[in-house]
Amino acid sequence: MSEVDALFRLLTAAPPRSAELVKRVALAQTPFPELATLYRLDLPQLERLVFRAFLDVLSGGTARVPDEREPAEIEVMLDRRTAPAGEGAEVRNLWDRLSDHRLTLEARQIQAAAAFEASPDRARDEWLRRIAIVLVLALTAFFYLQEKNKPRPPPQRRPTSTAPSVPGP
Repeated sequence: MSEVDALFRLLTAAPPRSAELVKRVALAQTPFPELATLYRLDLPQLERLVFRAFLDVLSGGTARVPDEREPAEIEVMLDRRTAPAGEGAEVRNLWDRLSDHRLTLEARQIQAAAAFEASPDRARDEWLRRIAIVLVLALTAFFYLQEKNKPRPPPQRRPTSTAPSVPGP
């Protein structure tokens, strides 16, 4: 298996939100200030989010508990500090590999999207989705009309009380 195939599988197996952020950072090479504006975060928060997204892609979505090493690992990821090993170095390695094969990976993603659009699975999913919507609308109308046509109990007369008559002056 080629490295591009391995990277493509890694991106497709990753959780969608993390994969999308990693694609924006490594493949589209969107600048951090632009991403910070898009996600409405300040730069330190965005750096943390990007670091965690890369770790998410690397681990395939395995939960990781943040610890006190995270700021130092973020520095390594951003090439502000060097370290021979660690999560920051792994993330930087993945980032560089994705950036090196950026054009091939983007073409591969476009091919995969086109293949899914043309697949019978997509057509079947669309029909099932439409049938489900029609079914929900039909059931809603049925229960609405059931409730509307339900006989109402006859109105009951309120007991009237006779007020004592007060003699006038």
